[in-house]
Amino acid sequence: MDIETADRVHVNNTPVALFDSVERIDWEDLPAAAALTQRLIRAFAADKALFKRLLLAVEHDPYLWAKCEEDVVEDKIVLWDDVDKGLRIRLRMSTDHQQQLAHNHRFSFTNLVLRGTYLHRNYIARNGFDENTLPDDVQPVILHEDRAGDCFTIHHNALHSTPFTQLGTISLVLRGNPVKERAPVMFKEARGRQEALEQRRAASARREAGLAEIEPEQADVGTMFWRVGEDRESAERRAERQMTKAKYHYWCEKLEELGII
Repeated sequence: MDIETADRVHVNNTPVALFDSVERIDWEDLPAAAALTQRLIRAFAADKALFKRLLLAVEHDPYLWAKCEEDVVEDKIVLWDDVDKGLRIRLRMSTDHQQQLAHNHRFSFTNLVLRGTYLHRNYIARNGFDENTLPDDVQPVILHEDRAGDCFTIHHNALHSTPFTQLGTISLVLRGNPVKERAPVMFKEARGRQEALEQRRAASARREAGLAEIEPEQADVGTMFWRVGEDRESAERRAERQMTKAKYHYWCEKLEELGII
């Protein structure tokens, strides 16, 4: 079932010939979706004039601008959203060290690394992955690096982590429409000062009462929370995460300086 029904009516006003012939993407046919979306995202990244045109248009589109965020370890800029085709393009820029966070997603997506490196782990979780899962139940089965130029496609049920190993890592994500209201995340490494270990009791309480829906700034190993869509976030939370115009203009200049646009 589709989530975020309010988003269903939006298609960007900016015409993009690259997407004109694309039919609705069936992300459940992952091989076909990967072939199509990897071609699209590479073609988009290579067309620097188009890339720049969409980037500079974002601040003038209230729908897209509301989706641009400054988060705990990364910034995000949404460049394009066609919900009928199941096609949203966004930029991710790392801004701080990211811990190993085992998680799945509310949507399937394709990721193209433009700059920097991810350390990518795939996991198996014994007895499923939810608020009752313990850290030792989640074990890595694949470990590899994704470097600039690498592209991968992942199903929303896959369990992985992709911490940035270089600050300033930048990637393009082409994602589908959400198919879940929320997706769980587990800290496999502690975040924050040593005092964060005291949050173990709070983590246990969250398991009993249901997970928090805000990514914590400090967390013990095993702490879990939910990632949710903006429709499930409070107005205060949305305002807290909203990207500032100053940060947006910084990234516009930085991406041009780096030769990405």
